[in-house]
Amino acid sequence: MQSRLLIVDDDTEMREALATLFSGEGHVCEMASDASSALRLVDQQTFDAVVSDIRMEGMDGLELLDRIKLNHPALPVVLITAAGGVNQAVDAVKRGAFGYAVKPCDVDALRKVVAEALDARFHPSESLRAPATATTVGDQELVGSGPAMRDLQTAIDFVARSSAPVLVTGETGVGKELVARAIHARSLRASRPFIAVNTSAIPQELLEGEIFGHARGGFTGAIQARKGLLTEADGGTLLLDEIGDMSYGLQAKLLRVLQFGDVRPVGSDRVHHVDVRVIASTHQDLPALVKAGRFREDLYFRLDVLSVPVPPLRDRPEDIPALAAHFLAQACQRAPMSPVRSIGRDALRALAQRSWPGNVRELASSIERAVVFGVDEMIDTNQLSPAPLEGPVSGWPFPSASPWTLQHLNRTYAEWVLGQTGGDKQRAAEILGVDLSTLYRWRRKPSS
Repeated sequence: MQSRLLIVDDDTEMREALATLFSGEGHVCEMASDASSALRLVDQQTFDAVVSDIRMEGMDGLELLDRIKLNHPALPVVLITAAGGVNQAVDAVKRGAFGYAVKPCDVDALRKVVAEALDARFHPSESLRAPATATTVGDQELVGSGPAMRDLQTAIDFVARSSAPVLVTGETGVGKELVARAIHARSLRASRPFIAVNTSAIPQELLEGEIFGHARGGFTGAIQARKGLLTEADGGTLLLDEIGDMSYGLQAKLLRVLQFGDVRPVGSDRVHHVDVRVIASTHQDLPALVKAGRFREDLYFRLDVLSVPVPPLRDRPEDIPALAAHFLAQACQRAPMSPVRSIGRDALRALAQRSWPGNVRELASSIERAVVFGVDEMIDTNQLSPAPLEGPVSGWPFPSASPWTLQHLNRTYAEWVLGQTGGDKQRAAEILGVDLSTLYRWRRKPSS
């Protein structure tokens, strides 16, 4: 079948040799001497595949790949790398390249990978397929290769070298725990325990015993002693998720652990030492909480030794195709009876254009629902969950007279969003940009 190929290489001889090779097989070939020219051609014309060198002056083949995947996610890209650059080529495949070939080119191998790319192009149901190796996809993988994610990966590498406390910040659903796990995995503590606790999900009166441990009889119901998470994480890392919700009194006790490593279980008069790296995470504005008197300033400065902000998904739309493929593979494993195996080009474009207030978690949920309720092999735009409403909503019941309290406003708005989602609390929390515990707290009526 005749197809249109775009050959991209700043080496004239290589570019023309590739064009001659594929033209001789009946394909129509266009040539570009640099990535910028290639992007213009891709936007102006229709191609069935792009074959590009990785190493070029100016914009290289990897950046070209990222740009093509953002605007033309279903267009397969085959990259060519110099000998010794196989690791780079493998990274390119993770970023969305269909395949790669190594210079000096094995003509048969290059023909094969291009033929496979064209075959996928001419079968729209395979515009973005769940990888055949889906079983190897890890739940804890940080997916994405755009500029924001590259900066984040670099920050993780630097922070992993230290044992100082870390503060991971970012909106709900961006993957703060994954960042904390990556820091631990790349550190010298990787062979030791990584323990995570959501401080907003445990009643504050029980949280101290959970973190510090307790002696037998230390409080009502403590029928046996417990070591506590700090002791369990000795030598490793403890993640305190949503640290902004921790009670003021418990913050003072945590400060002593960060300063001296001293742990005193509830109800005990004995203090023991632990060697634990503490990573704290929050979606809240801690400096604002400090000003409001709800968070200790000394604890904030102790935690904020190394700060790692995690970008929201709306700031890295170039990563959405790779994330969608990642979540598609996971969802297909969990729902093996579903016929869904791919995401169509229009659906990918629609996903890339959303603002995702629930961030990566919301995207994962959207793909999961499309797989579970899917009836065809390919997910199209009709099978995607509607995008959440954005901006002012006509008819929303703001008061016309006296202002509402913030508590009343939060509770009323949460109930309205729940009504829009048919009572789906997880979906409502994603739209609101909060976790479930916050949603429950907002809906709680004040005691009279």
